[in-house]
Amino acid sequence: ILMSSCSKESIDYGNIITTRSHNFVPEVLYCNVGDTIFFELGITHNVVEVSHEDYHLNNSTPIVNGFEFDFGEFNYIIVEESKTHYYVCTPHLPSMKAKIIVH
Repeated sequence: ILMSSCSKESIDYGNIITTRSHNFVPEVLYCNVGDTIFFELGITHNVVEVSHEDYHLNNSTPIVNGFEFDFGEFNYIIVEESKTHYYVCTPHLPSMKAKIIVH
């Protein structure tokens, strides 16, 4: 996964994940290898990529080399392999979690 900061105004958003109340929207995002996924987080939300097991156990332990974005951050990842990425908002578990399914 490549990670980098970006200016909201300078990039055309294709696949975007936002926050609404205590939810990620969409809860499941389907995309393809090589796609750029944008995160537009509300000020009270962060993102931590977790393992499949921690996702189901409602734990926020970050995985090694996973993506992690701070509260209120605008950022993006480029997905480089076919797999499922699980992520959570640390203060809003167990309700606020989602996944990206890469084909």
